Amino acid sequence: MSAAQSPLFEPVLWRGRGFEILDEIQVPEKIEYIHVTEVAQALDAVRDMKTRAFGQVLTFLYSGALVAQNYSGVDAAPLGRSLSQMTEQFCAARPTFDFRGLGSYFEEWCKKLPHDAGAGESIARQARELGQQIVRGRHARAKRAAAILPNPARVLTHCNVSGELVAVARHCKELGKEFNVIATETRPYLQGARLTAWELAQAGVRVSSIPDCAIAQVMAKGEVNGVIVGADRTARNGDIINKVGTYPIARLAKEYGVPFHALVQDPRSLERGADVRIEERPAHELLFFDGQPLVAGGLSGLSARYPAFDMTPAALITHLVGFDDLYTPESFRRKYQGKVEADDNWSDASGKYILLYGVPPKSQYSFLISALKADRAESVLVPEMRPQLWGARVVARELLERNVPTTLISDNMMGTLFAHGEILKLCLFYGSLGEEGPRGICGSLLAVQLARLHGVPIELFNGDERSDSPGDSDVSTFMGKKICPAGVAVRAVDEEIVPWGLFKG
Repeated sequence: MSAAQSPLFEPVLWRGRGFEILDEIQVPEKIEYIHVTEVAQALDAVRDMKTRAFGQVLTFLYSGALVAQNYSGVDAAPLGRSLSQMTEQFCAARPTFDFRGLGSYFEEWCKKLPHDAGAGESIARQARELGQQIVRGRHARAKRAAAILPNPARVLTHCNVSGELVAVARHCKELGKEFNVIATETRPYLQGARLTAWELAQAGVRVSSIPDCAIAQVMAKGEVNGVIVGADRTARNGDIINKVGTYPIARLAKEYGVPFHALVQDPRSLERGADVRIEERPAHELLFFDGQPLVAGGLSGLSARYPAFDMTPAALITHLVGFDDLYTPESFRRKYQGKVEADDNWSDASGKYILLYGVPPKSQYSFLISALKADRAESVLVPEMRPQLWGARVVARELLERNVPTTLISDNMMGTLFAHGEILKLCLFYGSLGEEGPRGICGSLLAVQLARLHGVPIELFNGDERSDSPGDSDVSTFMGKKICPAGVAVRAVDEEIVPWGLFKG
């Protein structure tokens, strides 16, 4: 294993009178840094997803240091107002992230500033020091995570935790533990394939990539014995907010008895995950890839949903791994809330979608028009259905040609829409029936499990026998473009048998 840590572990570096942001959109094709001397540049990088996760923390702190070092006054009050204005700008750029929580550090420093101290340089120094303190805390957190993993550790992860899994791997090696990783590709930005799988392979860690819809498949087959994810926000009751797709992994991990561990930070004042506003990103970020539309033939009449995050309740979490300690949800609540009772976080939105999974025969599309009317649904919800992209390439196009209201999502977004009560019914189109259950494309098991766990009715239909050759047969490519970095294994995805027992009750 390489001794060098991932460049994603500290993706923002202070240089002289400014700082540099690793442009994560360019990784792994290029390792390029954005030189920042003005806050507006930092805001653009955050807004455009060029930096995320821990990179956003350092970008915010170092932006505050920029503002502070350019302040020549003695009175801290005007500087405090400028920093508060900067905080609101960051909140507007990415509303789910806890920039106000980070901004409270600046407020505290301004209040405690000695009268004879130079306000600007003092605040700038403290901001840079806090950034480095968090870097050190992440090393300690990675060591705690390694300690709780079994040997051998077969870990499933989602999105990217800014280089920390490489540190976990290093600590596992020191402990004599074998450490292997399955990384979801993490649509729409493919952070799991581009960042996580790449940095692990670079460090000599055995890593394979799967589509987001294969999480139930690998758990059902016993291929993983632990999950590690990050947390963009943590609430005092132990809930976490993380990249969309985290919640269904946690829900399925609970179902299959796989421990679920979250790398967390201080919750500050956030009481419940349900109190966080979830950012909806622009639809075009989902509907286009590398400048090309996912759905051929035009996008007229096509809608899309892109909730950037989802909420995972504490009840689904085995451990919360902090900078200072290792917690269970109960001990975390005891520390931050003074109680151990779990909260009921679920909202009860009215359903508006019929979820379609699998490929219908052409004769069945007219039925879906009738089903929308009968169920008073607004739209047919169509996941992409990776790796072949059956949903985007075939199903959505067929629906649009018949003027059926259609909403496209990536596969990892099904969970949060189930959780929020937005799905009225699942229509599953299978390839064949057997004694064990219907056999369908990859993701069929996930869709049925989520429907069952959320009390959503399921209807079975005979699907289309596809004879055409898809452009993508596995996760090594997306729309024909290679996305799997060198050294990353591509796990073959199988058709899935959905046990009949999941349809009972």
